[in-house]
Amino acid sequence: MTSSSHFTRAQKAVLSVLERRSSPLSAQGIFIELRESERPIGLASVYRALEFLKNEGQLQQIDLGDNQAYYQMLPSDGHSRHHLICTNCRKVLPLPSCPVEALEQQLSKQYDFTIERHVLTFYGICLECRA
Repeated sequence: MTSSSHFTRAQKAVLSVLERRSSPLSAQGIFIELRESERPIGLASVYRALEFLKNEGQLQQIDLGDNQAYYQMLPSDGHSRHHLICTNCRKVLPLPSCPVEALEQQLSKQYDFTIERHVLTFYGICLECRA
């Protein structure tokens, strides 16, 4: 991961918003939060910052099933978070640990393949929406 001192003002502003959030935010959501703060930046700058930070391994992009990308900070260990996502209300429930870590190790060994990352998301209906 890159030291935050090497980030632009826009990248630092985006990181600041996402560090305070436990749930993923869209680029538009980040833009709105920044517009209402003392550090407003343009929407194009938000998109550029998100793309850079994602490529640098700082952020994870999440698909909530509404044709829009959402972003959240990666944990300090750099591994992607895994989620349960309600297809009705779009609630995101992060899983506390990786339920397929043993499978990843098995596949890596079996196929002599260095796995760099994986994404695991389950889509369904949450308890509140089923009620």
